[in-house]
Amino acid sequence: MAKANEKLNRIHIALLIYMIELDVTVFALPRLVAKNIGTNGWVGLLALTCVACFNIWLFQIVYRMGKGQSFFQIVEAVVPKWCAYPFYLVLTVFWIAIGSFIGKDFILIFQTLTFQSSSSMMIFSLYCLMVYVLLVKDIYSILKAVTLFFLMTASVNLLAPFFFQDWKLIRFTTSLFQGTEGGHTLHGWTEVYTVFVGYELCLFLFPYVDKKSKLFQGMYTGQLLIGLVQQLAVWVSFGFFSFPELKVLAYPVIHTLEYIEFPFINRVENLVFPFFLFSNLVSTVLFAFAGLSCLKQMFPQARPKLLELFIVIAIFGLGYIPKLLREAEALVFHSFFVEIGVAFVLPLLLMVLLQIGKLRKKGVKA
Repeated sequence: MAKANEKLNRIHIALLIYMIELDVTVFALPRLVAKNIGTNGWVGLLALTCVACFNIWLFQIVYRMGKGQSFFQIVEAVVPKWCAYPFYLVLTVFWIAIGSFIGKDFILIFQTLTFQSSSSMMIFSLYCLMVYVLLVKDIYSILKAVTLFFLMTASVNLLAPFFFQDWKLIRFTTSLFQGTEGGHTLHGWTEVYTVFVGYELCLFLFPYVDKKSKLFQGMYTGQLLIGLVQQLAVWVSFGFFSFPELKVLAYPVIHTLEYIEFPFINRVENLVFPFFLFSNLVSTVLFAFAGLSCLKQMFPQARPKLLELFIVIAIFGLGYIPKLLREAEALVFHSFFVEIGVAFVLPLLLMVLLQIGKLRKKGVKA
């Protein structure tokens, strides 16, 4: 158990941001960049990283304006509970659904690689069991597990030098943002931006930090760290495959792993791919944690572990919706599109509520 005065530190927060964003979307990232941004799309990806940092800055403004108040304190200081609770419920259902779709999408990809004859829901049930084991822990214990998972997942980046023999800089070409499918559109760039979804959950870390925690320093560090890994994935794929190939390969990151050969391992991708289980597990757990925070606010007297059990059962039940890989992928991207809107609207909404609360206090004093 965590000590009462224990607070999160910026290193744990940075690793958390890294792990949340390293979900199933990273497998398709080079294809998304090639299809929607075009040649030398890494430049556009860098610009989108700056957009993500801007969004984090909006949350930083909320934290400063609210002087560290939690999401619920800010909302309920202005909005009556009978109006706030339905809002919490909608967010809860949505975030639980996102966590479920992320997990099911990963399991379906994993199944196609290793367990073609096994039931996807049977494998998903084991995934949900791991979610429950983490979800019943406090946030401090979850972050300790995240640190361990990070060390295991980050080791995959050490495989990058194995691609140098077949990697060609000339494949990048000298053109910029050319060869997209259907030109440059907001929808296309937003599709690439889905790889950044997850940092907005920092909103629920406000009660667990203080000034010494340096929450946002950790968030910016984590965002830049995952940005470097995303750039590495794009650079390796753009120099390894031709541009036309990138636009048709479903998961370029997985396909690159298939080319690695060791004398003592037959299929390296089967050994490496399970490491991504941990990052997707963290994504599901943190979306579930956000939903759990909302439920605990609505049902503070609920029995211990009952809400956690309810959430995991809901995650498993929602896993029945996508039966095919393309269905799961579509649900993930559609959900992420909405979540991007939530990530930008929430801090703006909270700023408005904080300003209203400030004006009310001035009116009372007057």
